Amino acid sequence: MQWLTRLSLKNPAMVVILSLLVALGGIFSFTVINIESEPQAKLGMLTVSTAYPNASSEDVLEDVTKPLEKVIDAVSGVKTYISSSEENYSLITVSIESSADMEKVEADVEKSVTNAKLPNTAGRPSVKLSVVGSEPMYFLAISNKEQLRSNEAFYRVVKDSIVEDLQTISGVESAEAIGLATRLVRIKPRQDDLHYYGMTASDLRQAITGQHMAASVGSVTADGQDYIARFTNEYKSVDDLKKTKLRVPGADNYAQGYLQLGDLADVNWEMESNSISRLNGKPAVAVQIAKTSEGNIVAISDAIHDKLDDYRVKYPDLDFEMVSDRSDFVKSSIGGMAKEGAMGIVMAIAVIYLFLRSVKTTLIVVVSIPLCVLVSVMFMQFNGMTINLMSLFGMTVAIGRVVDDSIVVIENIFRRFQTQPRTKSTIIKAVGEVGSAITSSTLTTVAVFLPIAFVSGMLGDFFKPFAAAVTWSLLASLIVAVTVVPLLASVTMRHEPSKQHPSGKLSGVYTRLLRRALENKGKVAIVTLALFVGSIGLAAKLPTGFLPELNMNLLYIKINMPIGTSLEKTSAVASEIEKAVLQEPQVLYIQSKIGSGDDAAKRSHIADMTIKLKPDADENEVLAQIRERVKTFVPASSQITFSKPAAGGQGGYQLVLYGTDLATLKQAAAVVKDRLKQNPLLSNIKDNVSETRGQLSIKVDRDRALQWGLTPEQVSKEVGAAIGTTSLKSLMVNGKEYALVFGAGANVAPDELSGIWVKTTLGQQVSLEEIASLQKEEVTPQLLRKDGKAYIQITADILSTDKGGVSAEQTRLLQQLNLPPGVSMSAEGISQDMQKGFTEMLAAMGAAILLVLLVMVAAFGNLLSPAAVLLSLPLASIGGLLSLWLVGGVMDMTVMIGFLMLIGIVVTNAIVLIDRVQQHRAAGLPVREALVEAGRTRLRPIMMTAVATIAAMLPLALGFSEGSLLSQGLSVVVIGGLQTSTLMTLIVVPVGYESLYQFAHRKRNRKRLKSAQEDM
Repeated sequence: MQWLTRLSLKNPAMVVILSLLVALGGIFSFTVINIESEPQAKLGMLTVSTAYPNASSEDVLEDVTKPLEKVIDAVSGVKTYISSSEENYSLITVSIESSADMEKVEADVEKSVTNAKLPNTAGRPSVKLSVVGSEPMYFLAISNKEQLRSNEAFYRVVKDSIVEDLQTISGVESAEAIGLATRLVRIKPRQDDLHYYGMTASDLRQAITGQHMAASVGSVTADGQDYIARFTNEYKSVDDLKKTKLRVPGADNYAQGYLQLGDLADVNWEMESNSISRLNGKPAVAVQIAKTSEGNIVAISDAIHDKLDDYRVKYPDLDFEMVSDRSDFVKSSIGGMAKEGAMGIVMAIAVIYLFLRSVKTTLIVVVSIPLCVLVSVMFMQFNGMTINLMSLFGMTVAIGRVVDDSIVVIENIFRRFQTQPRTKSTIIKAVGEVGSAITSSTLTTVAVFLPIAFVSGMLGDFFKPFAAAVTWSLLASLIVAVTVVPLLASVTMRHEPSKQHPSGKLSGVYTRLLRRALENKGKVAIVTLALFVGSIGLAAKLPTGFLPELNMNLLYIKINMPIGTSLEKTSAVASEIEKAVLQEPQVLYIQSKIGSGDDAAKRSHIADMTIKLKPDADENEVLAQIRERVKTFVPASSQITFSKPAAGGQGGYQLVLYGTDLATLKQAAAVVKDRLKQNPLLSNIKDNVSETRGQLSIKVDRDRALQWGLTPEQVSKEVGAAIGTTSLKSLMVNGKEYALVFGAGANVAPDELSGIWVKTTLGQQVSLEEIASLQKEEVTPQLLRKDGKAYIQITADILSTDKGGVSAEQTRLLQQLNLPPGVSMSAEGISQDMQKGFTEMLAAMGAAILLVLLVMVAAFGNLLSPAAVLLSLPLASIGGLLSLWLVGGVMDMTVMIGFLMLIGIVVTNAIVLIDRVQQHRAAGLPVREALVEAGRTRLRPIMMTAVATIAAMLPLALGFSEGSLLSQGLSVVVIGGLQTSTLMTLIVVPVGYESLYQFAHRKRNRKRLKSAQEDM
């Protein structure tokens, strides 16, 4: 690295210009780089949804789901798929291999399902690609507060104007409205009147279809001009529709007569809704907006707020409320981390000044911080990365480390200037003296993060921006330390008066302590081993988790009523819960969404609630109080789930039972659920098969039906026409398009079915009760399959922070159960995520240690010195685990990253020490004197770098900002590990070095003695 120092001192203008270019490039990159909440995970999911009107869950499974599963299974790039078949609707969720091209897999799946053979009445399969992190980020509530508009006009404005306009914002993927109602015209046949005139519902429907039509039939040519030939027989009003003349069998010898449609059916306007939305208990349409993976979450938020300001002027009678904006959390987190980073910089500066006692020298070191951060931002923007919680966290954490190289360089220059001429030659020699050490230490720290590139799945995508930010900052710090720092030192320090700084009491105390430790190696080894073993025992007592929860002042409630529950009944239960929640003083508002905005998936039994808390509210305390308030309002047959936002998303305890026989699986599920209910740390225990819903089974007597010339299929079509809903050609009224539907809809009582008349091929009529039996049954409303096989999934919420410990212990207990033969179990959900995450992180640590060893062997040219350096690694775990235990932390993935980072930070100090030892050994000093002299010389830079890093990370560990939950555990581990490793490295590493040296030379001396004896 000396050549870089010579170049910078020889061409100062070049260094200044390059520094300015880097700074300007970093500032520019910072202004254009994309901003989002979390790293964009490369995990794709496809949803294939298909409507199958008037079909039971069994029919949906056999007719729609299975054919779609067959073609999806053949698509390359599909990892796994789960299907859900329920009444009128099929949904298949497809997981895509992380290495596959998501767009290609989407195109292949769409092509395959389009070509699948499905019933004619089934809808076209809809394929939608979603990426983890593309869920809605913004939630609005729009209410018709002044009631100056009719509900129809209000809903039209929201759907056709506001939602459409929001979708035009750059970066918006979709905008969906929930709580809308659609005005339509329904033709409801009157069975008694139809029977009186010898007609059926299907006759009536066919007659209307023949009258209400429009179609192009070709073209004609006149005077050299082509004209489209088109029939235009659409109805233009409801009155015209009611007056439609229909030819019906007459009373006298079946002579033809005429009747109007209004004589045979009720034709009325209706408001139909599949969902209900409220804000603080009052009606308000909910609009949820999702951004694209490339969208800037802050810029989109600003655009939405600008739109809302325009809407408030354009629609003064409407009320617009931003219920939840994920960018608020991002902005506060970025601001909070920036504030903590600034505090860290100030504290690091103070520490450096206390050691160097020179303002100019301190400022030289500080220059490295903004330069390294700007370099990191520039490379992130160049590589298409974003500013998110993890990349910002990486840059903030790096602040404490980027000054280390500069500290070592400036301290060595400072020390040499006290005894040698203040010339450029002295600066070059000072840099050369530590150049190898800082290069080795920086490269080893960078090498620590290389294995992160091989961590797969969401965890790898989540931490790669962190690793990249730290890596680029550290590499930049090395360049700055050997170029900019020496140049500034030559400009500012060469003309300062010499100041002799005595070594101080600390240096003397340390030297005496080191000599005693070298004379008592066995005792040092025993104490160190005891502390290490104790820390490992402490690790077993720490709670474990996957990723920390985010402090966003948001809580979520989800209510699952029995499938088949009407929208009105679910809404009534949700209303009672809303009232209870609003009694909590820390609640700002609650938004409820009942049902689904998707016409095909009528989830009338589900209610989702988003609760916004006051800024200073304690989420866990409020959540506990809300649990108590609402438990009396939830019916026993229903399920309620409480949750908080979590980084990367999280789930509770999840167990999957596999087997070939569904009945046997149900028996096993009952046994497992009974055992889970015994655990007080689990709640909301449920499975995917126990729930049932009512079904009215209509069984046609084939013999009786045959006497009338009928088949079960003919009967089912007549009954379906009478009680089902069929969409006819839409109706244009006053330039507006309205849906026209035929059928009784959902308002048919079971007793009415027996009075339905079925028309035979001879024109006779027979009542349904004469040829069929009706019986009420309980059936499974939702049939789930995984990779084409039946399974049972059992889930539960974990009430403890020790999610990993609770999951592992519960799985261990369940594995002791005697389940029926052929049934196997698999713990999935958070248990599976944690197992995979910890396994990959431990593997990454092992790879990092080997890479560190490789770099050090290349740098030192021997194995003795690297082996001594590696002795510092166990010392870091002592303080890291103890600190985590003292603050009540959780052993999660961010903490594991902290330990990974410690590997790089800790060996830095040991490398600086051992590098000096080797220099003294090369000069001819004995091993012990070399160790003592190196320890005395390197004590101050080692203490400076350690204390500066600790001071820089202290604000993160205290965790005042909203995003600090991600950084708190890591910072605590690094601070604790750095404390113990720094103090013990100065003692244990020299002891280990001398012990290894003596062992190696004792073995070598024995070989020499044996060789000499053989020669004699």
